Amino acid sequence: MIKNLIKQQLERRRYIRHPAEISVEYTVSGAQEKISNLTKDVSFGGIRFRGNSYIEPGTILKMVFPTIHREYEVAGRVVWCSQKKDYVEVGLQFLDENEAYRAQLIEEISLLKRRQQEDFDAKS
Repeated sequence: MIKNLIKQQLERRRYIRHPAEISVEYTVSGAQEKISNLTKDVSFGGIRFRGNSYIEPGTILKMVFPTIHREYEVAGRVVWCSQKKDYVEVGLQFLDENEAYRAQLIEEISLLKRRQQEDFDAKS
């Protein structure tokens, strides 16, 4: 148990987090209900996002990013879940080990954020 916690903390520091507040829809494995919320940040290792209720670590989730591409689905395992005042924060580790897959996700999210900022700046 302690060894596993130390390993998770080391892995958490292995990847740089990129702040990204992106709309996300997730489904808990085995459920039909899609839950919408926002990401907090993204890294090559996974995603931190706001959840609506506690999700047990080890739970498998499927996510889509409606503002990027609805068919672009990501699967991950919940590695931690922390109760905040009005919501929960969830740490999701990607199941796919392919670094290129993760890099593509990061690149698409970053591009979307840049475009949103450019649109905002153009309107100001």
